[in-house]
Amino acid sequence: MFSTDKSIILSSTGMIIYFGLGLDDELFLKQPLLGGVYYMGEKRFLRLLEAQLGFVGYSSDNEHLRIEQYRQAITLHSIDHPDAFYTASFLSDQLATATDLLSRRDELKQAGWSFQMDKTCPERLKVLAELEQKIELSTNNEESPTGKIQLSYGFSDRFSQVLDVLPTRNITIQKTYLVEPFELLPVHFQRLFTILKRMGVEISEIPEPRFQGISDLNIFQAALQNEVKPTKQIAKADGSLLILRSKRETDAAAYVAKLLHRNPNFQPLILSVEKNRILDNALIQEGLPSMGILSASSARPMLQIIKLAPAFLWEPIDPYKIMEFVTLRVKPLEEELANRIARQLAETPGIGGDRWLAMIRNYFDELVNKALEDKNIDTETIRDQYRFWFRRNRYNTSDAVPIQEVEEIYQYLSYWAFQQFEDSGSRNPSLLVLSEQARRIQELLQTLPEKSLTYLELERIIRTIYESSPVLFKVQEVGFCNFIHHPSAFLAPVPKLLWWNFVQMEQSHFFSRWYADERTYLVKFSIALETPRDENARLIWQRRQPIVHAKEQVLLVIPARIVGKESHFHPLFSDLQATFKNLDAITVSTDQPESQDLFTHFFDVPQYVQLKPIALGNPKPFLHLATLNDYLLKDYETYTSLDALLYYPYQWVFKYKTKFIKSSILSVVKDRTLLGNLSHRFFEQLLKQDITNWSKSDVEGWIDEQSKKMFTQEGASLLMYGREPEKVNFLNRLKYAAWSLISALQNNHWQVLDTEMDIVGNFLDIEIRAKADLVLKRGKEVAVVDLKWRGIAHRETMIRNQEDLQLVLYSKLIDEPDNWAHTSYFIIEKGKLIARNTQAFQEANPIQPDADHTVVHETILNKMEATYRWRQHQIEQGWIEVRCEQTKHDIEAMLASYGLPGITMDMLEMKPSNATFDDYKTLINLIF
Repeated sequence: MFSTDKSIILSSTGMIIYFGLGLDDELFLKQPLLGGVYYMGEKRFLRLLEAQLGFVGYSSDNEHLRIEQYRQAITLHSIDHPDAFYTASFLSDQLATATDLLSRRDELKQAGWSFQMDKTCPERLKVLAELEQKIELSTNNEESPTGKIQLSYGFSDRFSQVLDVLPTRNITIQKTYLVEPFELLPVHFQRLFTILKRMGVEISEIPEPRFQGISDLNIFQAALQNEVKPTKQIAKADGSLLILRSKRETDAAAYVAKLLHRNPNFQPLILSVEKNRILDNALIQEGLPSMGILSASSARPMLQIIKLAPAFLWEPIDPYKIMEFVTLRVKPLEEELANRIARQLAETPGIGGDRWLAMIRNYFDELVNKALEDKNIDTETIRDQYRFWFRRNRYNTSDAVPIQEVEEIYQYLSYWAFQQFEDSGSRNPSLLVLSEQARRIQELLQTLPEKSLTYLELERIIRTIYESSPVLFKVQEVGFCNFIHHPSAFLAPVPKLLWWNFVQMEQSHFFSRWYADERTYLVKFSIALETPRDENARLIWQRRQPIVHAKEQVLLVIPARIVGKESHFHPLFSDLQATFKNLDAITVSTDQPESQDLFTHFFDVPQYVQLKPIALGNPKPFLHLATLNDYLLKDYETYTSLDALLYYPYQWVFKYKTKFIKSSILSVVKDRTLLGNLSHRFFEQLLKQDITNWSKSDVEGWIDEQSKKMFTQEGASLLMYGREPEKVNFLNRLKYAAWSLISALQNNHWQVLDTEMDIVGNFLDIEIRAKADLVLKRGKEVAVVDLKWRGIAHRETMIRNQEDLQLVLYSKLIDEPDNWAHTSYFIIEKGKLIARNTQAFQEANPIQPDADHTVVHETILNKMEATYRWRQHQIEQGWIEVRCEQTKHDIEAMLASYGLPGITMDMLEMKPSNATFDDYKTLINLIF
């Protein structure tokens, strides 16, 4: 196997050319390369002819420009022909329509049509001829003096130019060998080789090899070459034809890599039609040399920047795209800054809010301090990065963005990617691809006559440019497995062949792009267009070449799923089924170890190892830590940490002492959390206003006005397309809830003392730090209201069972030492106040109407203090209770056996169920 030389060498003596449609890439060749002998596909052969005829300097990387130039020609044509056949499609998607019409124009050009027409010319051909009159071929992008649209030379134009000039010049080609039969070549190459033959170049076809024998492979080859009767044969399972099946291609890759490693004499040629690195990565993992195979994945993270960058141009922002951008592994943004932005977006999906600005300010303050010690930190560059992406002008998605704004972004990306490639030691080739594709977009934008672009127009331009360009991530290493990509890239029989992913990857051709009257019209000018029958005939011939060129052995690998998607059998699989009655006899499955007996006759097969499941133990009632007392000292507690200590001490230890805190999930919050956060922010800002005399219309007007800024800064996901019903529903609920609360405050003569009020006080011997959602004052009375988005039934149960510990603690800490503040929950979703009685709010839903809240609060606080002392005594002895459903019956028994006091009526009643939202189930063996 040889990789063809990409340069064109002119020879003064007669050249021998081997031409095949698949020879521009890797090919299989038995003999070594010889001087004066060249192996060429379509593109290389055209460049050779151009070089010999004196045509040089044409770009082969300009298809994106040609599509835009042709779009401009169509735009001009549509002004005078508003009823042209393409009108509806052009109004829907201009670039897609231009792409299709340009491909039709190129096909006609290659076929030899001069775009001359008469009165009988069919409508579509007439339109294409009229479009041709509006363009002129050019090698530059300067404005034409004739007023025509300049169309850059494409493959069809260059090819036609060669055909026109070729008969009048001398060339040094002596002989050409055709891989594909002449009659199966595309029409334009049939025209080319006809001209070359007239010029005296000897044209020969390379015959298909024919192997005689009775092996399974020989039988299948004879069936493909129509030399056997159609009756089914019995497969002998002689090892010449084998099938390897798996559920996933990753499983197949691991198995094949192991097979090659254990069988060094098994050195097949690998046919990998798709350019991906799954098999190569498996070979590297197995310690085998890298094949240096190209990767052409369209999901390459680096290239996602191309599609994500425009998200910064639009208002409202798309927080999901911004999140993707800042979490990319390589991006034009400082890593720590990107991480902080990602965490902020995860909590509040928006840009520019108070919390956002505080986060940015803190980051740059810290950065400046770090830069004093580390001179490598360039604070100005990082500030420029932030300003470029997050402080730019943004335009409404229903309007248009100036082209220079878009051009600025892709110019920035192109320069940044190239500089990253130059500066990085790894020399990541994806950076070059990113730089090149960003340059193409910039180049295309410069050719647009428009001054601005709509959202959809910009997205369409990006889709036109964005492509899965093949990239070499790892070079070929000594002893690599030979491989080819094209099924007809054979110039000699191959002893052994491994067909990687023997599945359907071909483009099907079911109908003609040309009508019968159009073909009939072109025949009058001796123009023959290729039909779907011609294309399928060529495909049928090409797909059988790997089989007919295999001399000894073929191994077909068939994964059921590729990249997570279900695969379909290769068309030749039906020929296999028609040839053999017992395909199971030559099939092995990686998922069925017992089926591998067949392979043991021909290979040293990989051995399967049965992994023994390791079962988790049962939760233990206690954890014992000898030196726990000194380790657990802390200056203060929050209510959340205190609650964990009282009910589930193991959570208190893991989270607040050993600091086992789960990392933030960098994804935009779900709607339930988002609505709760947003509603809190609305009420926090609303209750800072002087609402004493506000009416319902005042409240609703304020919410409508503030929502514009609030959604942009902290709830942008609700502004996205299709989310209008959810946004309206949320605002309606918010307005109802806000007026319900404000009217209750007015009716009961409460004044807002503070929102998000910091509370600091003592609970026995420890300091408590907390934050109250809403604190009210009425004369000497104080009330604490805890705002919740939803969960009305749960809050009612908490009050009924005297488990509202947080409100009780706040009631004690927020008022005078001998007074107890009123407490209440306000459920925003329902717009309802829930309290123990109606002493503070007549509108509240009373859970215990006759209860004296001061007495109840005193009782609950005493139980909290007794429970805390009980937990403190356990901790002093080094015991940490692990309370869950499985241990609750064992805890009391163990407390008695270790001489520790058990729970009494003076303490809080322990919860009978497992802790909710428990991050530590694995640590206590509580996984179901």
